[in-house]
Amino acid sequence: MKNALEVSTGTWVLDTSATTLTVSAKHMLAFTVPATLTLTSGSIEIADGEVVTVNVTLDASSYTSKMAKRNEHVVSPDFLDAAKYPTIQFQASYAASSTAGGTATGSITMKGRTAPVQLTITKIAIDGDTATFEASGRVARADLGVGKMPSLVIDSMLDITVSATARRAY
Repeated sequence: MKNALEVSTGTWVLDTSATTLTVSAKHMLAFTVPATLTLTSGSIEIADGEVVTVNVTLDASSYTSKMAKRNEHVVSPDFLDAAKYPTIQFQASYAASSTAGGTATGSITMKGRTAPVQLTITKIAIDGDTATFEASGRVARADLGVGKMPSLVIDSMLDITVSATARRAY
């Protein structure tokens, strides 16, 4: 297996069926509510053995938790406003990595607002034309225009966890 610094120049495409993005927040300061969002597309560009760009698009209407009423409310104008803003974008312009991990520094754009985010890469494995990785980070929901509920009801920070598979594009 190679680390990201040993991967040849090119484009890696995220596998939408093998990539999971989970977002979670504390509810009423008592328990964590996880939900998933569906990846619609994603790519990683590598040049001279370094990750130079990451572009990811998520379907805002795909928010799925264990509660149907919550799902409907979160995709409504009170939170994601998925009818008006159908996608959530993540872009990173820098990623430092090795098989031990690393960081991806970039931004999330949602509801027409962009907020900085840093994802900590906790696992990277590359085997031939397939790469898998796990990453996590935090972002303030108010920075993304989803500050409807007070932080006593829903924590002001959203935790993001990514488990992804990418395949070399030819």
